Amino acid sequence: MTKFFRIISAVFSPLIVPCYGLALALAVTPLALLPLGIRLGILGVCAIMLFIAPVLVILVLYRVGFVTDPGLNLRKERTIPYCATMLCYLVCAYYLVRLGAPLWLPGIIAGGCLAILINLIVNLRWKISGHMAGMGGLVAVTFFLTINRLAMMPMMWIVIAALLLAGLVGTARLALNRHTPMQVLCGTINGFASVYLCASLGAAI
Repeated sequence: MTKFFRIISAVFSPLIVPCYGLALALAVTPLALLPLGIRLGILGVCAIMLFIAPVLVILVLYRVGFVTDPGLNLRKERTIPYCATMLCYLVCAYYLVRLGAPLWLPGIIAGGCLAILINLIVNLRWKISGHMAGMGGLVAVTFFLTINRLAMMPMMWIVIAALLLAGLVGTARLALNRHTPMQVLCGTINGFASVYLCASLGAAI
């Protein structure tokens, strides 16, 4: 089971989960009417900024000895990687704004940036789950699209799937002894509230 939980943690890394949320938004909202090539191109560019660039930063820090674990499991080693990731998120949000995307879409990315900032501040004193901040944000995307009737298809099973996946990832983090139940809960609340708030602000503008 330990190997299974490690795979779950890797597949739902907080660096890649925002890409899942973005892909969902491009697949179920009126944005799905865009040609597939354009949507894949947008997703690819965003993936470079949201996933590949932060991973490269972390690997460089690991190679030079600044971090001892690429998984950033040590609280004190998270500050610089988190700051670099926030910068990447801001660049991605700006890219989406420049594309003329509806503002709730870059709002989702801005919400991810806010969640990282909150995690960073809390992390100075107490370890909080980055994985669950990502999953909370993904759940928030499904709720936001559903409540605001932006989806062109029934969302019930997608919402349920997101909730079940969040539960699975939380269980994995607990089983691997990476976090306490309170750290998992606080990470989830942070991710959900940050993404839902920023997406809602974007939709209201």
